[in-house]
Amino acid sequence: MPSTDPAAILDAHGLRFAALGSAAARPHLDLAPLGVDATFLEAEHEPGWVARYHLVNLARFGGPLSLPGWVLADLYLLPSAIGLLLDGDDIVAAYYAAPSLEPGTVIGVSLLSLREGLGAGYAVKALTLAMYRAKVQRGITQWRSRAVRVHTRFGPLEVEGPAPAVHGAAAESFVYRVALGAPTPDTRVAVPIAEAIARTAAGERLTIVGPGLHADGEHVWLAE
Repeated sequence: MPSTDPAAILDAHGLRFAALGSAAARPHLDLAPLGVDATFLEAEHEPGWVARYHLVNLARFGGPLSLPGWVLADLYLLPSAIGLLLDGDDIVAAYYAAPSLEPGTVIGVSLLSLREGLGAGYAVKALTLAMYRAKVQRGITQWRSRAVRVHTRFGPLEVEGPAPAVHGAAAESFVYRVALGAPTPDTRVAVPIAEAIARTAAGERLTIVGPGLHADGEHVWLAE
């Protein structure tokens, strides 16, 4: 069973947590999330870290999901901060969620992990959400993405509907909402992803529960 303690994951692999964002965001963040001390990197004075994050994001998400520099500046760094797991000067994992008009809610934007098997994706998301003091997270993710496994570790995913058509991977994506820490239903059933997509398109509200994505990559676990 993967560790649920982000601090233990960091200690086991010699990693540290950092926040990269505008100096104006600093007073609004918890810089000791879940008991882990965060290094704050002021984007205004850390162009090297900004460029490094941009490069790893572009390497992870290409094509229609590529991150333009102006979006990174205007919509990531100015209003908030990106959570980073670092190994020296290397970015191991990163997560960013945008502020929302709904109090206590953030909009998940980008989760990436560059080393498999560490639990880094889960750890960076857990620490970043705690840094934001978030209670609810909404977002868009792909049905067959391994990120579904990470997202369901925070609670059941309520599928709100298909992704908007303008999204770069709309046909493979859905909009979800998770109340952080909500209990997981006791019973579940594996459903083919093609069926889940069709049911969502028809307006049915599905709930995806842990571990989210089936080992075969073609089914998801739904609350029964």
